[in-house]
Amino acid sequence: MVNLDDTRHCPVAPECEGCGRLDELTVLTADTPHGVLCMTLCDACEVTGVLPILSPAEETARVLEHGQHVGVDVDLA
Repeated sequence: MVNLDDTRHCPVAPECEGCGRLDELTVLTADTPHGVLCMTLCDACEVTGVLPILSPAEETARVLEHGQHVGVDVDLA
């Protein structure tokens, strides 16, 4: 069973994807219309619920990337 909320293997971005802050960063998951993705947020954005603005194509790519982080083999064929 795959835990899609597992962020142990997800990379931490160099800055908050919500506001650009450079410290107090953590990786979190979010449910989107395209699936579960991981993102890096600072403590303030996490508490206030600020999320990065992504296009549908970016969202899809990020869902696929997160799948790789948790060990899901995605076959696009």
